[in-house]
Amino acid sequence: MRGRILSLALVGLLGWSAAGCAAPAPARPDGGVVLLGETHDRVADHHWQLQRIAALREEQPGLAIGLEMVPRSRQAALDAWTAGGLDEAAFLSEVDWDRSWGFDFGLYRPIFAFARMHRIPLIALNVDRDVVRAVGRDGWAALQAWPDLDLGRPVAPSPDYNRYLAAAFAGHGRAAEGDALNRGFRRFVEIQLLWDRAMAARIAEARAAGTPLVVVLAGSGHVRDGIPRQLRDLGYGSTALVAPGAADGT
Repeated sequence: MRGRILSLALVGLLGWSAAGCAAPAPARPDGGVVLLGETHDRVADHHWQLQRIAALREEQPGLAIGLEMVPRSRQAALDAWTAGGLDEAAFLSEVDWDRSWGFDFGLYRPIFAFARMHRIPLIALNVDRDVVRAVGRDGWAALQAWPDLDLGRPVAPSPDYNRYLAAAFAGHGRAAEGDALNRGFRRFVEIQLLWDRAMAARIAEARAAGTPLVVVLAGSGHVRDGIPRQLRDLGYGSTALVAPGAADGT
């Protein structure tokens, strides 16, 4: 009955139904972190994520949701949203959604509404675009300009992750041959490691501060290898799940 009430409430509030979709069994967290991978523009992936969040909340009401989509400098806007202090338009303006993320907010609206309804803390995991640009231009040493961004040195990518990144790099219309392009590929890898390490560091901070379970929404490429590898280096295990049919999105 409880699940049925939740389903009806979401239909009324959000305008879509999960009817016909079997409720997923809750994942068993390993180390207090569950990573839910997505293809960013795939509607079904976000429905699946919401089902997982709802199921996990039944087991652990004190969970928080970590978001690749929002840079840590916009944490105050997430706090205000969860507390009911911002309407949607003001929230999107405060987080600069269109420029900082760019994918249609409507894809994520059900998850944000669920978090607000149940006062689930939302955690901004990413870094600002100017940090990304600096690392892409000057490499990891560029982080010296942000002394408060204490990420440590990321673990090198596994061979499998490196092959995946090489394929993704080539898929962007580039290749990994020749000295100039090799430098370009190395910068591409450093940016991916920046995202992975920054997200892992924020997750670790939340766990160290006493959050019993952090449920992370991120691209399936980050979830399959990148974030778990950095989390292990920081001393935390994780359970990685990818939406059925999701591509290897980063």
